[in-house]
Amino acid sequence: MPAYELDPSVRRRDSGRLLVGGMPPRLLRLSEAGAVALDAILAGGSHDPRSTALDACLADQALDPATAPLGALLADRTLHPAAALAQRLERSGLIHPLPDAGAAEPEVTTIVPALDGGETLLALVRVALNEGPVIVVDDGSRDGSPTRAARLGAEVLTNAGRKGPAGARNTGLRAARTDLVAFLDADCAAAPGWRAGLAGLLLADPSLAMTAPRVRSRPAESALAHYEAGNSPLDLGPAPSLVGPGRRVAYLPAAALMARRSALLELGGFDESMRFGEDVDLVWRLLVAGRRARYVPAREVLHAPRPDLRSFARQRFGYGASAPDLAARHGRLAAPLRVGRHTAAVWSAAAVFGPRGALAALAGSTALVASQGSDGPGRRPLAEEALRGQAAAARHLLRAVSREWLPATLVLAARDRRARRLLLIALAIEVASAHHRAHAAAPRRRRAPSAASLPSTAVLRLLDHASYAAGLWSESLRRAEPRALLPRRTGPPSMDGGT
Repeated sequence: MPAYELDPSVRRRDSGRLLVGGMPPRLLRLSEAGAVALDAILAGGSHDPRSTALDACLADQALDPATAPLGALLADRTLHPAAALAQRLERSGLIHPLPDAGAAEPEVTTIVPALDGGETLLALVRVALNEGPVIVVDDGSRDGSPTRAARLGAEVLTNAGRKGPAGARNTGLRAARTDLVAFLDADCAAAPGWRAGLAGLLLADPSLAMTAPRVRSRPAESALAHYEAGNSPLDLGPAPSLVGPGRRVAYLPAAALMARRSALLELGGFDESMRFGEDVDLVWRLLVAGRRARYVPAREVLHAPRPDLRSFARQRFGYGASAPDLAARHGRLAAPLRVGRHTAAVWSAAAVFGPRGALAALAGSTALVASQGSDGPGRRPLAEEALRGQAAAARHLLRAVSREWLPATLVLAARDRRARRLLLIALAIEVASAHHRAHAAAPRRRRAPSAASLPSTAVLRLLDHASYAAGLWSESLRRAEPRALLPRRTGPPSMDGGT
């Protein structure tokens, strides 16, 4: 049985028998045998085969109505009891499998779309060739780097689809001859072993169609590079996750990922009509088709930061402009904010009655959520989870106020003192958070104020959000597509923190 780790959001209470957390959140109550089995699972061992999965799990309460019931797994007598419990916890996002770097790896074809990749492309090809076949798809290069990649041993093809990374990836996808493919952008830097264990996760789970490592921004000396080190949109953070809307990680960037070739071909590959957001679209189509995707930050690659402010703003503008297209294809999945009933009640009370009303509504909401627990040990973690959900919802609201809704917020702020105060608070928190992430991501020897100065972070954060909002609003108005601007109502009358 593979090794697993507990999701960072999950807390074990009552001698390990009560699990609360995950995303979407769940409450799972285990028997003593189940708690012992979970200890063994997390330690990488197995459990006494004489116990049953039905013994292990006494109660499973989904705290989000979109969470499918998992009881069928308990009835699968073909699984080892510990494996059945591990599968149930993994499917609910409470534990995550760890990639096994020591396991035998199947052959994987690396596909690299390239447009004037230069020395970075050649360095990437050298590493990738040591791990299997490499296909470089030339998307109109003028620097000769694809020809030099061919001399190193890569198969070099000309993009046979529409110009752009989606067409180049599809060309490589159709030409590959292995069951698994790995995509790497030409401006990535990958160390040997960057994908170790990712293929094993796919082989171990037939329902899993895609895995991806963490994509971190490559260190450099400029203020822009320092900002990107902690705030790159490609970096999805240090916590593992199943992928999908409503989860910690909603999509996977195509800058670095591994997938089943057949699953992508069944869907027609990347949509070549999309210049930005084609990776989000592909992942969401995979999920609709009944496949799963997983984010595995235990593996990492580096991605070059934007070289100047113009390309930085253009990238963010493009990301914003892709949201209305995604909304047209996937509806409310592309909404900028998810708001549940409890969250809406607290925010409404704050708007009408001010801070005291918000506190009263928050207390009532927390008490109602806690009342769903059958006993004291269950009620307290439910209350804590409700408060965490409300805090996360507040953070998401402040992000929307200062990014997706920025043009509307500015208009309101010019006329209303409370709107002005809210915008200032949102911007202050966004800048402070961005500065903290940039400072934390800096190498220890550079963790001086100059490594992530507050003024430069403030300017870049404002440019980041303003560029994204400009792309989002201009494309939403052009398409007459408002769904990328509107919040999505979701969640149960319990833990629906808008996350």
